[in-house]
Amino acid sequence: MNRFTARVTDLPNSGIGYMMRYASKYPDAVSLGQGTPLFPTPPFIYDYLIREAKKNPLVGMYSDTKADIEDTLKSLIAKQMEEEYGFTPEAERLDITVGGVGALFASILSLVEKGDEVIYFEPGYALHLSQLHLAEATPVFVPYDEASGWGFSIEKLRKAMTKKTKLIILTNPNNPTGTVLSEKDVRELVSIVLEYDVMLLLDEAYFFLTYDKKLFSPLRLPEIRNNVILCRSFSKEYAMTGWRVGYAYATPELIQKIHAVGIYTSVCPPTPSIVAATAALSDPRGKMYSEELKKKITESKQAICERLDRLPKLFSYHKPDGAYYIFATYHGFDMPAMEFAKKVVDEARVILIPGSGMGPSGAGCVRMSFAADASVIHSAFDRLEIFAKTYNLL
Repeated sequence: MNRFTARVTDLPNSGIGYMMRYASKYPDAVSLGQGTPLFPTPPFIYDYLIREAKKNPLVGMYSDTKADIEDTLKSLIAKQMEEEYGFTPEAERLDITVGGVGALFASILSLVEKGDEVIYFEPGYALHLSQLHLAEATPVFVPYDEASGWGFSIEKLRKAMTKKTKLIILTNPNNPTGTVLSEKDVRELVSIVLEYDVMLLLDEAYFFLTYDKKLFSPLRLPEIRNNVILCRSFSKEYAMTGWRVGYAYATPELIQKIHAVGIYTSVCPPTPSIVAATAALSDPRGKMYSEELKKKITESKQAICERLDRLPKLFSYHKPDGAYYIFATYHGFDMPAMEFAKKVVDEARVILIPGSGMGPSGAGCVRMSFAADASVIHSAFDRLEIFAKTYNLL
């Protein structure tokens, strides 16, 4: 007897977890796969947490046991938002969550239900598709334009809007294409959000990581702030993926719902992680680390682009404006992206992520993460060049 619900039986497969597990049989595999910074969490964060844990026993308890543990972090987030968005949010507009993913899922569960349509720019972050599936919402795919470097099209967005549209999800900078919307794009998007009076779910996990193109956030525009849910994370900016702490910004009424979902799914974020995030934002070394991390990733971006330029018969690509991914089209192999990714890991011992789980435009593409030291990039591409040579694609 099948006891499982349809919502978990037919979950969309992003391919990320599958490829990481598939490659685990090869201890020598080099990963360009999972989107995690391959750099350690700054030591001062551990030192701060240890000091706090020794003098405050509440660090080992639920974070809401002593509210000022969360309140301290919220005040630091508000200060950061003043610097980055030009306004200081009230505490009741913020909620600390179990990673940015917790903020995203709680927002989706609070806003959409069966039959609601949600705009999904694609290729996009695959986890959003899984969350929409669990919420029984209907994703409406709005493709980025590969020919223009995975550019945004206001015409495609307007065409996709209907009376059933409840939510627009924007990941900016985008995972996996590295797309960063221009100020003109953002203003046009905001005009549609206000025209249709829908909500904009803004995933800005990679806010800190842009290259030659400066990020203009919709939150820079005061008129949109009651129609925005901002979800951010400490995972990428401070190499804290395993700490699982993030936050949401929204109207006080919506924050109450997001907080309630968090209570019923995880009670609260880990208190030690909240203390660690407090260290990241309060200590000047946090900003220094983030800047140094960006510098290293920028060097890795240059390395991966240089190596890709040597493999034009195997891959074509566009340089990303933000985040730390290359979304490349592969050539010379008439097979689905998943099969190609498995072939590469079997024969070259390099982990790539199939693009097919990231939207229809991802067919025939693979995602490469360059959030590692440049030496890792060169090691992977030394192997990919041998692979290409084997198939006369060098």
